[in-house]
Amino acid sequence: MNMLEANMRVVTNSINNTVRLASEFGDESMKDLTLYTSLVERLCVIDSKMNSHKKALAESCREPTMESFDNSYKSKLDNKKPQVRGHKRYKEFVQYAQPLLNPSLERGSQERDNDDDDLEINGDDRNSIDPITKRPMEVPVRNKQCNHVYEKSSIEQLLQQNPRVRCPVMGCLAKQYVQRELLEVDTILQKQLMRARAALL
Repeated sequence: MNMLEANMRVVTNSINNTVRLASEFGDESMKDLTLYTSLVERLCVIDSKMNSHKKALAESCREPTMESFDNSYKSKLDNKKPQVRGHKRYKEFVQYAQPLLNPSLERGSQERDNDDDDLEINGDDRNSIDPITKRPMEVPVRNKQCNHVYEKSSIEQLLQQNPRVRCPVMGCLAKQYVQRELLEVDTILQKQLMRARAALL
C-alpha cells in the first residue's frame, strides 16, 4: 500500500510538472485543463479504492477462519462510486492547475492578477529557493501555521519519511509539526516564479 501511495505521489508530481511546462511553453491544445483533471480523477478513483480495501482488510484481519475473513472483507468493502471531486488530491490539483491553465475561471482572478503586478521577487532568492533542497521551487506550498513556503514535492517526501517534522526553516518559532492538510499552494508566488523564469529565457 505504501509503495502504491508513493507511486501515486510521483505520478501527481509528474502531472503538476507537465501542467507547469504546458502553461509556459505549450500551445492551446496543451493548456486544456480537462485533459489533466481526467488523469487526476483516475488517480483519485484508485486512491479511494485502495483506502476502501485497506480499511476492509484492517477490520477483517482478526477473523478466526478464512471463510469468516472472506465474508467480513466482502461485507466491509465499500463498492460505492468514489466522489472524486471531493477528494483532497483532486482539490489540490485544481487549486494548482486552474490559475496556470485557465485563470479566467478563477474567482477574482482579475483582482489577484492586479495584486500580482504589485508583488515582485525583488531579486531576493530566498523567496524562490526551497529551504529543504536549496533548489529553485516549482510548486510552492505555504504552511498556514507559520507562513513559510516550501517546494511541494520536497516537503511531502520529508513528511513521508517522518510525519513528526517541524518547519524546516531555520529559526521558525512554530512548535507544531507540519501538517499536510495545512499546506496550500501559493498561486501568487508561483506566478511570480514563472514570470522570473520567463524573463530569463
